[in-house]
Amino acid sequence: MGFRELAPATALSVLRNPIDDSIQPTALTLEEVERLFSIYDIKRLELYAQNLVDHHLITDLLPSLAQQYFLKNLGDMHLSAVQSAILLSLGLQHSTADALAKVLDLPCTQLLGLFNRVVRKCSQFLRGVLEKTLDEALPRSTGAAAKLTPVLQSLNEELAGAAREIEDKQKRELKKLQQMDLSQYSIKGSESEWKNALEQPGKQLVSIKTINKRAQEAETTQEKPHKRRKMNVIIRAGVFNSVYSKTH
Repeated sequence: MGFRELAPATALSVLRNPIDDSIQPTALTLEEVERLFSIYDIKRLELYAQNLVDHHLITDLLPSLAQQYFLKNLGDMHLSAVQSAILLSLGLQHSTADALAKVLDLPCTQLLGLFNRVVRKCSQFLRGVLEKTLDEALPRSTGAAAKLTPVLQSLNEELAGAAREIEDKQKRELKKLQQMDLSQYSIKGSESEWKNALEQPGKQLVSIKTINKRAQEAETTQEKPHKRRKMNVIIRAGVFNSVYSKTH
């Protein structure tokens, strides 16, 4: 009888009786994790642990997980007897969930729930190895980051100075425009005159009768004395006629 045909309890008792008691639990290094599992593999384990994918998606990863667990390479991770039997049967004996549920006399849903907890612990361990290695690598790069800080500060100061210069230039140009006399560029004509001119058919050119404001003001000031002189002449003529008629 081969190992695969053993009952889960019998196979588990074989693996739990080590030949050498001096073997102590160890933890996989980053190099070993990367050799056994890719980032995509770890992501698949995490997705299953979150109940986002079916257990068939991670079937190919179970032999490596079971092997590393029973070799005590997953640190001090602890599994119950039933969880260990499930990982052993699915990972090393290549059994199916339905067949194992009959052997263990458990509902398939309950068995998969226990298996999900096993995968969750394994994925957390693997993710922890990756994050720990990353945290250890970060302090070595702080020196280079510190060297870049003065350069970043000088660049920010230069950009701020250039922004101030552009803003000052825009303010000066705006002040010049406000002081200029732009009346010569104003469009003459009232709204009704433009409307009438645009409604005339057959004309490609539009002409609007306009009067320069200064010329109009000058003409107005010239007309006032003339009107006053004319009124004086009329008054004087009326007085003369009345006097002449009385004397004759």
